[in-house]
Amino acid sequence: MVSLTAGVIVLAAALNAFNVAQVHASKQQKDLRHQQDLRLGLEVFEQEARLAVAESIISTTPDAFRFHANVSDHRTMTTGPVVPGQSVITVQDGRGWGEGKTIIICGQHACETHRLSRSGQHYQLALTEPVASSFPAGASVEVNNRVGYYTKRSENGTVNLMRMVDGGANTLIGDLEDLHFSYWDEYGHVTQQPSLVKRVVLEIESNHSLHRMMREVSLRS
Repeated sequence: MVSLTAGVIVLAAALNAFNVAQVHASKQQKDLRHQQDLRLGLEVFEQEARLAVAESIISTTPDAFRFHANVSDHRTMTTGPVVPGQSVITVQDGRGWGEGKTIIICGQHACETHRLSRSGQHYQLALTEPVASSFPAGASVEVNNRVGYYTKRSENGTVNLMRMVDGGANTLIGDLEDLHFSYWDEYGHVTQQPSLVKRVVLEIESNHSLHRMMREVSLRS
């Protein structure tokens, strides 16, 4: 009887140790996945924020940074002259340009912003409204995405870093304690005036990290 009782105690202790080890391993795996999400998310933010220039910034607040940029590097050139009233332009390659995307057409003296009425085709782009100016063959054409990074608080109280491109939003980094943006001018002073911004700093405090993480991005001149 004593031997049986001792065996039960040993087995219970072993099971308890196994459960503790399993919980610890599960937490380590969760923390590791979160660290990977943090690293990848910050890399995406840095790559896209570097595409912004002061003139392309829409808003600069502590909880949101919004700007225009060509995030997928969609660009081409016209293959023939474009005249006022024309709503279909011939280009070198318009494949992969989605319906409704905003584009910018630029010649030597002027630029115009338009939206695509349908998805781009191999040699042409269709516009929702006709152009108002003349453009020569060889004029540049590129996509102008509306990009936003902003905070969103979950029902459980944690904060998510959201990424939005042309209205489509998704969670870039989740389960955060806090995050905020700050903006700096060329003299190293904090500013929220878009035209003066030279650097954007994103600071993140994670539930799975013992220290705050920071990513500083210098904008293009």
